[in-house]
Amino acid sequence: MHNLQTNQNRFSILNFLNDCFFFILKAIGIILFKVIYSVHVENREQIPLKGSLMVAANHFSFMDPVVLQMVFPRRISFMMTEKYYEGRGKWFFKLFHCICVKEKGRNVAALKAGIEVLKKNGVLGIFPEGGISRDGHLQEGNPGIGFLAMKSGVPVIPAFIYGTYEAMPKGTKIPRISKIKVIFGSPTTFENIDESEKKKVIVDITRQIMVKIEELSHGRV
Repeated sequence: MHNLQTNQNRFSILNFLNDCFFFILKAIGIILFKVIYSVHVENREQIPLKGSLMVAANHFSFMDPVVLQMVFPRRISFMMTEKYYEGRGKWFFKLFHCICVKEKGRNVAALKAGIEVLKKNGVLGIFPEGGISRDGHLQEGNPGIGFLAMKSGVPVIPAFIYGTYEAMPKGTKIPRISKIKVIFGSPTTFENIDESEKKKVIVDITRQIMVKIEELSHGRV
């Protein structure tokens, strides 16, 4: 019993230190991005401040997760591809509660981890395109987000990020100066699921989410 209590205390302390580190980095990031990139946000008031939530955005640059977290009022657990997760920065991604998604296979473990985040009233961040766009145009969505939306039943917030492609497109190592803008849409819940046609439902939900992201771009993609 004593050992159990000791372990719980250690876990609580580590969580507290992790949260402190996160908020310090976020505060620094907000200042830097505001000064350098003049980051502007629209419709942030539509984001629920409590409860389970998914946020889905376009993916045009390595900067996108950083920008999205800087402007989002809650901590996000991002799903990210194995190619970048399993590198030198793995410790950092673990520290920030990222979830590794394999490039091949069914990704059962990643989907389960995503569901666990939502069960704990957390925020799950997904870039449905599955990778960074090479040309700054919106790609097709990966059905993983449709599965998670169907399985969890939580609201999905669509978001569109402008300017990161101009600042740091794929293949670029040194960022350029560009104004960045993030537009959030209204939270959408997918209900009344037909359990007999799960595959069709997953594809349809994925398509609806991608349409909502595209609508926020106002025809620029």
